[in-house]
Amino acid sequence: MRHAPSATETPGPDFPFVDRFLESEAAAHALTFALASGLIDRLARRSEAAAAGLADEFRLDPPQYACLTGLLIGAGIAAEPAPGRIALSEAFRAVLPCRDLIEAKLAFAAAASEDLRRHFSAFVADLPAFMAASRTFELFRYDRCFAITPENLDATRRWVAYTTCLTRYEAGPCLDRIEPGRHRHLLDLGGNSGEFAAQACRRVPSLTATVLDLPVVCALGRDNLAGRPEGTRVAFRPGDMRRDPLPEGHDLITFKSVLHDWPAIEARALLERATRALMPGGRLVIYERAPVPLRARALGYVQSADLVFQPFFRDAGFYAETLEALGFVDGRVRTIALETPFHLIEARKPDGAP
Repeated sequence: MRHAPSATETPGPDFPFVDRFLESEAAAHALTFALASGLIDRLARRSEAAAAGLADEFRLDPPQYACLTGLLIGAGIAAEPAPGRIALSEAFRAVLPCRDLIEAKLAFAAAASEDLRRHFSAFVADLPAFMAASRTFELFRYDRCFAITPENLDATRRWVAYTTCLTRYEAGPCLDRIEPGRHRHLLDLGGNSGEFAAQACRRVPSLTATVLDLPVVCALGRDNLAGRPEGTRVAFRPGDMRRDPLPEGHDLITFKSVLHDWPAIEARALLERATRALMPGGRLVIYERAPVPLRARALGYVQSADLVFQPFFRDAGFYAETLEALGFVDGRVRTIALETPFHLIEARKPDGAP
């Protein structure tokens, strides 16, 4: 298998690059306020507005209004088309339809940046202590995902909503490249709310999919896909993919943002289990965040959300070498430059392999 990735690829023109508006912590706070207060909606309805009128409408004293709008203009979110006038910038107006993504990133960055601010010494010197103290890792409590109770549903819903929102936009660049139409039955291991599987089924009317994840996650996934036409072709199978039997009869198995959750020995074991479940001639696809290139430039505020997971992101070689050792052929490794780089690793199980 070819370990070295090809030249970095970019997503299509429809991919929403929103991080550029969230680089400054102060501007991110200003945008959070502007979204929650309705100021962004007010500006979105008109090409521009009078500054004095907006200050009165939102009951902001002139110095505070000037501070708020100055931060928005400085971050490229708003513009000043004429003295005393304000409008959304054309660049921000273009990504505003992805408001769910913007708000999800703002909320998660607020939690992650606070964890780093309060516990950075532990982050670099005692990672288990950082994980125990941080709000970020308290959110991702998989032990709450087995028993379906109102409390567990509420706790799990918070992180499933976040990861579902990310996948809503991250799935496309992967599906554009792996051609799911070449397959009939998809098994998405650790498939979360079914968003990735549903997008694959929406592209390919003949495709059916199975999502294997923990029981509480599957319950939330059924809610996520309720009423979506492609959701009727996505089946949820509650279970622990590390221990429970994996369903067979699938010619495409995917791992999307899953394997970094587990230590190397468990990640290899998961890939070995997936290999046994995959049909001969079928393909296995790994779509994972790559390590953040910390030396390329100073990270902005929004990248706190990835930095807290940096110790768990792996180089593509780990996955490529594991698949090669498991007997896969026709392997390919690519890097896709989303807001953070993603590895896309795919390989085929030989015909006739057990």
